[in-house]
Amino acid sequence: MAVLDVTTATNIIKFLYPDYTVPRELRKVNPFFAMLAKKTNFVGKSVEVPLTINTTQGGSALFSSAKTSNELSTSYADTYKTFTLTRKSDYSLATISGEAMKAAVMDEGAMVDLFQDTIDLAMMTAMRSLARNLFRDGTGWIGKVGSVSGSTITLATPSDAFNFDLGMQLSVFGSTTQLMDTVINATVVTPIRVTAVDRKAGTITVNDATSIASPQYLCRWGDRATATTAASVFTGSRVITGAAQWLAGSQAGAFSGTTAGAQFQDSIYGLTRSADKTSLAGNSLDCTGAAPDEAIIQLASDINAEGGRPDHCFMNPRDFASLVKFLGSRTVYDRAVSIEDAEIGFQAVSLMGDAGPLKCVSDINVPQSQIFALQLDSWDLFSLNSAPHILDYDNQQILRVSDDDAYQIRIGSYANLRCRAPAFNGRGYNYLATTTY
Repeated sequence: MAVLDVTTATNIIKFLYPDYTVPRELRKVNPFFAMLAKKTNFVGKSVEVPLTINTTQGGSALFSSAKTSNELSTSYADTYKTFTLTRKSDYSLATISGEAMKAAVMDEGAMVDLFQDTIDLAMMTAMRSLARNLFRDGTGWIGKVGSVSGSTITLATPSDAFNFDLGMQLSVFGSTTQLMDTVINATVVTPIRVTAVDRKAGTITVNDATSIASPQYLCRWGDRATATTAASVFTGSRVITGAAQWLAGSQAGAFSGTTAGAQFQDSIYGLTRSADKTSLAGNSLDCTGAAPDEAIIQLASDINAEGGRPDHCFMNPRDFASLVKFLGSRTVYDRAVSIEDAEIGFQAVSLMGDAGPLKCVSDINVPQSQIFALQLDSWDLFSLNSAPHILDYDNQQILRVSDDDAYQIRIGSYANLRCRAPAFNGRGYNYLATTTY
């Protein structure tokens, strides 16, 4: 009979997860997460992300004018800008009852399966938290209330239902100015809980819909603090800053959540972006009225004009399906692969942009009606150790729960999404809105 002790449990976990990070199979369902470069040396309290956004201004057809301009204190003032990026923590805990452990110990294979299933699910929770925020605005909301009937909430964007799971606990924030400045479920002592999800219909059902109404916002409990000012909407968030915020473009500071599906800040990580919104906040394009392929090609062209060479365009599966249907026999299929693991690949549709082929990839984490044309080598997931990973700094991968007959595995990440060249990337919104063919 196999005997389970701390050493045996640790050996099982090490066998299942040699580097204690998310396994390959779980990465295959989140393309952008899988394809991102991973940098795991995010040490220190913060890191400087320098951008070169301007040339020197000591130039003129007249030498004396060039000399005077060069000697001005402002000549080099706008050549370089810097984001001071900080980490965001995220945790996923899994607990195995003592009874289940003792039952499984009678069969070595059953014990391995028990650990495999438990850790896989906890890893998936941690990875999904990172992945679903990769394309969002970094303020923590994952769904907007469209309407409420009884305890059922119809989301303003139906595909956002994929961000919710049974049993997930939620906080609700008010929105008279699209700032999510007030927790409105004050009558509910505990967070509301998801009791049903209909992803096809774009609805979720909760245990208590008291005071919930359109256009309020939903976020996972604990992912953001209550905000009372425009700035604290962003700074009070505890999730990673997604591509939508990095690529706010001309909408930076507009707080145009109703039309653009995000809350865009003018200042993030110590840098005000309004002086040069393209260089500091990327390219943005209103795709209203454009055919599916034309919108993508135009966005790529805008990026190319700024010196970027976008190579991938990520979109929601429903929008990807519309693109494929529109192209019909003109569809050219390609394959997008992870730069770190060539065995992880995704079906893509290839369009020709100004700077060469652009691989269009379906990713469930992209909000519907938005597209992201990215130069992938300008992005990475910057973390302290792998993100996510099993927390084992005391060399204990499994912990006894002090007040229960149970054992706990802790998974976490200390990370953020980093963009080193916003101008080389772009976001399209209102994609397929009143499309004209």
